[in-house]
Amino acid sequence: MKKLVFLFAISFFTNSLIEKSSFDEMKADDSMSKFFTVNELKELSKIVDFFEDEICFEKNKSKEVCYFDFNKKIIASALYGNKALELQIDYKLQQKLCSEIDRLFFKEIWNHNIYLREGVKYADKAYNLNQFGKYMLFLESLKEEDVLFRDFYKMFSLSNEISFGVNASAFNKLEIKEFKGIKRRLFFAIYYLTLNDKINNHTRR
Repeated sequence: MKKLVFLFAISFFTNSLIEKSSFDEMKADDSMSKFFTVNELKELSKIVDFFEDEICFEKNKSKEVCYFDFNKKIIASALYGNKALELQIDYKLQQKLCSEIDRLFFKEIWNHNIYLREGVKYADKAYNLNQFGKYMLFLESLKEEDVLFRDFYKMFSLSNEISFGVNASAFNKLEIKEFKGIKRRLFFAIYYLTLNDKINNHTRR
């Protein structure tokens, strides 16, 4: 009997040390599992997993600390550095990630802005968040739950474009605890990958 209790305790302890996958976290999140299908959650988890592989190098760091450190470093570099903004996210690997995401669902997150130049329509080479896509509608659905999502959605709906300068002033004040949770991690993963695509596909208008 004691042996069984001991084995059960070891099993419980081992399982508690095994970190949930981002997909499992999304499935366990009530608002995400209700808003997105299982297949869509799988696509979203690919984005989070890729981003975390790019920013989390130290195994002893928690994920929220990885996000906090990355966010602080990027904003500090932009504010006090003497060179162009660089995120140090492998863009070729990011392109590979994008090619692996379901094309229909990809458009629920990102699209190309259309703008006029001398009366001619042009599509921006860089991807932008799709204001009317499922991802942005998800953020809007959380406006009563999360002030950061509410303010970001409101600002984006007015300009239909990410503004690093405006967002940086708000994001620079965030504490480690504010990067905790799968919804926040997904938000920052998509935000910084969108920004990285813009940096690598800058178009003069």
